[in-house]
Amino acid sequence: MKYVCRGLLVATVLMAAGCETTRPRPVNPVAGTNGVPLTVNSTDSLEPGNQITITFSGLSTIPIPYSCRIREDGTISPPYLKEPIIAAGKTIGELERELEKEYVPAIYKTINVTIRTADRFFYVGGEVRQPSRQIFIGRITVTQAIQSAGDFTDFADQREVRVIRATGIVDIIDCKAALDDPTRDLPVYPGDNIVVGRRLF
Repeated sequence: MKYVCRGLLVATVLMAAGCETTRPRPVNPVAGTNGVPLTVNSTDSLEPGNQITITFSGLSTIPIPYSCRIREDGTISPPYLKEPIIAAGKTIGELERELEKEYVPAIYKTINVTIRTADRFFYVGGEVRQPSRQIFIGRITVTQAIQSAGDFTDFADQREVRVIRATGIVDIIDCKAALDDPTRDLPVYPGDNIVVGRRLF
């Protein structure tokens, strides 16, 4: 009898642990190079599709800006470099330092690399009072983004807000729970599409 009770106790604990979820699994992942999903590392990271301008200075000639768009595989091909450079997933500062190492001393004795990005946006739509495209200017969470779009309408489903990432991954967030517990809120990245659905009565 003692062993039966102990077995039931263990089974109950395992079932409870299996039912607990702190965050929904993302769906619709988009595969990157070699089948590895393209993920965003931080709000400051560059991503596939970003338009960037690279300026070279510290040369005897007038620096000529080089503009390009980061490819779907996350790479760019700056002038005079034989191999593509991985840009996606890196901050602007990290990419600037990497390019300087690639150019010096192999091509130039000294060079300064400066990278600028075009305006990056995220989108808030559905049951918010002011659906809009907004400029991404720094770290922001989903609940903050919704508040910047005028907050929820009276018909909004606040329990299941979809965040469609630029990579194609979809996250689901319970905004009511996130307002009570900020650790359950999610960051917003450039290119994200936040969709607030209508609740069912």
